[in-house]
Amino acid sequence: MKVRILKGTKQIGGCITEITSNKGTKIIIDFGEDLSNDNQKVKKENPQIDGLTVGKKKYDAVFITHSHSDHIGLINYILEDIPVYVETISKIIYILQSVFTSKDIRIKTKNMDFKKAIYINDDIKVTPYIVDHSAYNSAMFLIEADGKKVLHTGDFRSNGLKGKNLENTLKEIGHVDMIITEGTSLSRDDIDNETEEHLMQRGREVFQKYDQIFILQSSTNIDRLKGFYNLSKECKKTFIEDIFTSNLTIRLNDESVPNPFDYDDVYTWVISKYRKNKSLKFKRKYVYPFTERIKQKSYKDKKYCLMIKSSMLEAIQKLYNKNFITNACLIYSMWDGYKEKEEMQKFLEEVKKYGIKEIIDLHTSGHADRKTIRLLNSLKAKKVIPIHTTKPEELKEILDNVILVHEYDIIEV
Repeated sequence: MKVRILKGTKQIGGCITEITSNKGTKIIIDFGEDLSNDNQKVKKENPQIDGLTVGKKKYDAVFITHSHSDHIGLINYILEDIPVYVETISKIIYILQSVFTSKDIRIKTKNMDFKKAIYINDDIKVTPYIVDHSAYNSAMFLIEADGKKVLHTGDFRSNGLKGKNLENTLKEIGHVDMIITEGTSLSRDDIDNETEEHLMQRGREVFQKYDQIFILQSSTNIDRLKGFYNLSKECKKTFIEDIFTSNLTIRLNDESVPNPFDYDDVYTWVISKYRKNKSLKFKRKYVYPFTERIKQKSYKDKKYCLMIKSSMLEAIQKLYNKNFITNACLIYSMWDGYKEKEEMQKFLEEVKKYGIKEIIDLHTSGHADRKTIRLLNSLKAKKVIPIHTTKPEELKEILDNVILVHEYDIIEV
């Protein structure tokens, strides 16, 4: 096998990995948007890769690790005759995100399931394994061909609810010839990630102090959602999801995830823009199920936990004008880097005018810390390639046999 990193040797997000067998079968791992390091919008342009997005087909399959846009966001540009494999629920999440952001979906994808091998041209065998990450149902891939094994970790961590399974997964995978690993945390301080459980212990004090809790987090971070729901229940607050989160949670087919269809104490906040500014087709599928079948919770008890988005400032203002915000805080539960974006800066400043007494950071990383990355040494790989990082050289302090590569370098497995 041969490996090329087409993008991602010195950047976080937007990574593209090519793997080719000796017989010439070619696959791609991940095809997402670049993340922006400034206030400019992320460019969503066709990367113009011959045989993948333009020209005649030269690739046999694309595999997506998870539903975050920096891993899946450009799949519309892939040539129509190249199969794209996405885990079933990750595909549902991506489609829902696209619908709510008015993004056109053109590409047809194929489902894949964890621990079920997929054979490409009876030549390359790809087996997905579920990993802990801040995106629901994330995958790492074991790629086998020519008597060799390559592990592509995707984004992973050990501090979430599924984190305890990582060591067993690595034992099941066994020794490999090469590891291609994310190294997002290598540019950060060498500290152990706080666990989701400990994060919620800190959150308990916040929930006890304030009557109204506004939560700003990614809807796909289901571990976090479960934690805040449990705190709401413990502190006798009404748990209310924004309409996107409600549409997401009812589609996960996971009874452990709080959602307004299966949980009597979970409600949905349908703000006016979804009643007025959307097409009838959209409303019938994504709005009316929550206005017709789910009773709308009154805010008059003034003790609630409410999931929000940065686009919902006007709706929050209306709650304030109705005197439904009296003793409130906002929990910021996302990556700090988003605060550098102009839209987020404006929201966090403006929301203080509407009864928000304090903005509290309550977040832990979705990426592997150094202690977790060290677990990969158990695989005894002969070569280790860092991607998804701005400081790949730092990996040499953690793992054995690390090699630093440039984009489009050809590396023999």
